[in-house]
Amino acid sequence: MFKKQFVFLLFLVLIHPLVGQELKCAIEINVDQITRTNKQVFGTLKTALTEFVNQQKWTDTAHNENEKVSCGMTFIITAQTGNSFTGTLQVNAVRPVFGTSYNSPIFNYKDTNISFQYTEFEPLNFNPNTYDSNLISLMAFYAYTILGVDADTFAFKGGEIYFQKAMDVANLAQQSNDQGWVLKRNQANRFSLLDQILSTAHEEYRSTLYTYHRKGLDVFSKKESEAKDEIGRSIFTLEKLFKKNRNSFLIRTFFDAKADEIVNVFQGGKEQNKKEVLASLRRISPVNLTKWQKID
Repeated sequence: MFKKQFVFLLFLVLIHPLVGQELKCAIEINVDQITRTNKQVFGTLKTALTEFVNQQKWTDTAHNENEKVSCGMTFIITAQTGNSFTGTLQVNAVRPVFGTSYNSPIFNYKDTNISFQYTEFEPLNFNPNTYDSNLISLMAFYAYTILGVDADTFAFKGGEIYFQKAMDVANLAQQSNDQGWVLKRNQANRFSLLDQILSTAHEEYRSTLYTYHRKGLDVFSKKESEAKDEIGRSIFTLEKLFKKNRNSFLIRTFFDAKADEIVNVFQGGKEQNKKEVLASLRRISPVNLTKWQKID
């Protein structure tokens, strides 16, 4: 019985990157930084965005509830003028680790410059061939990006189709003149994020996503030592990107999601390559030195 269940679950994991997944996204809107007597519009907006992201068909395949990618988007509104809003957006996503009940963080990104217009009760409809509003483009862009990162953790460049769709959204949205859609190389904005992900010059990031999760975490419960070796190799791969482009913010994006988890993986262990892994981490992510000290 257990063997049959194992084979079935393994089959689900293997087909994951081929069929893609829809989203199970929690939307939050923080308005603590603005004063307004009637904040009902934000409740309406939260409901509208939640329904938009979770009910929109982002892929061409039907999926069960347990196949959806778990993620979250938190808007922090810092200013409002009429129906125009500005602020920041924190986007995160997790994926399950095979053989465990653990969900591994795969994406943790802060968009520091968002602006959009919203009139209460207006419909949110997505057409991939047109630009309708900055709000719709924001949500579609991050929906596809999350799907892409998730698929990349199951197969090398498995998320290519989703990243391409996210780039299509970004290209159309450039007509809004919003700064987040302007290509600024080595500067963190949403257009540059996708530009780097899709660039062959930064493919070590995507290779790391695959090796770290599929060859590392997914075998951890059965072969811990081998899993740690693969996770270590994935970090060495990321260092190759660092040596080519120290300004690649994909490195920071990776560690924003994975730093605490990496500490938990290697803390207290006596792996052969632990010293080399720690040295690599210190070189490529010095901002996390305090965390890396816990690995010693």
